[in-house]
Amino acid sequence: MFAVPRAIAQRIAGQHPAVSRAAAPALFCRCFATHKGQCHCGEVHFEVEGKPDWSAICHCSICRRTHSAPYAELCGYKPDNVKVTQGAESLSMYNVHGKSKEDRYFCKVCGSKVYSMLNHLGCKAVHLQNLTSPNHGADGKLHDDFKPSCHIFYASGTVTNHDALPKFETLPEAFGGDGKQLSNDFHDKR
Repeated sequence: MFAVPRAIAQRIAGQHPAVSRAAAPALFCRCFATHKGQCHCGEVHFEVEGKPDWSAICHCSICRRTHSAPYAELCGYKPDNVKVTQGAESLSMYNVHGKSKEDRYFCKVCGSKVYSMLNHLGCKAVHLQNLTSPNHGADGKLHDDFKPSCHIFYASGTVTNHDALPKFETLPEAFGGDGKQLSNDFHDKR
């Protein structure tokens, strides 16, 4: 077993006060774990390295229309931390005829969204529900490291979400937005 450097163990314990120096190695290793995912039919497989840099629920009109759903759950990673490990030739890309800031990659066989290259943010976003390790499947349980931290483009959305997460009209300031937040019942008042 390797030893976690004291400075890293102290930083982890500082971020997670209940974590002792003895427990820090497990937390440290989880930061560098490889997680796997795939499209619905299994033609395309991918891996992500470590915990996501961010996780959000996107209500933008493009996500809603390309997913045929009220929102998309996304986990953001540095581009080098997302790798297609099988079926790259079965991926196709859509970006609203060159007008979008995102390149959306999907399986040509089953149509599942696999990941998006968010060019304006310099990162890739995988679709949370496609992760198979940790399993985010039919049991509906999300690993804490992958739980969304906010709603983005909530004003563009169509459904009300009564959860404790902040709901941004567009984007938080950290993503280059104005950080304006909306109430849970924003859609009920329109």
